[in-house]
Amino acid sequence: MKNLLDVEVPERPRKKPELTGEELEGMNEVIYVDAGNGSNYSLNIVAATILELCDGTRTSADIAAIILDNMEADAERVQADTRDILEEFAAYGLIGD
Repeated sequence: MKNLLDVEVPERPRKKPELTGEELEGMNEVIYVDAGNGSNYSLNIVAATILELCDGTRTSADIAAIILDNMEADAERVQADTRDILEEFAAYGLIGD
């Protein structure tokens, strides 16, 4: 994993195409496997939703707005959390341009 201070989130992030996910029923969790290197990642359902919204057409603000439309939460908190999650995704190589 790269240092989070050295990571730049793409303006319109795109999920790495090698990633496939499977939701664990009743666990509110999705396991993603990177077919390219065999790595696996366990994400809560909100983080998994954010990753799925990374289709190369949406900005981080667009993604945060979609998340906010689907849950009751403070807008500033959702925006900050979305940005933090995207930075982690970038650090782990889960998203790119």
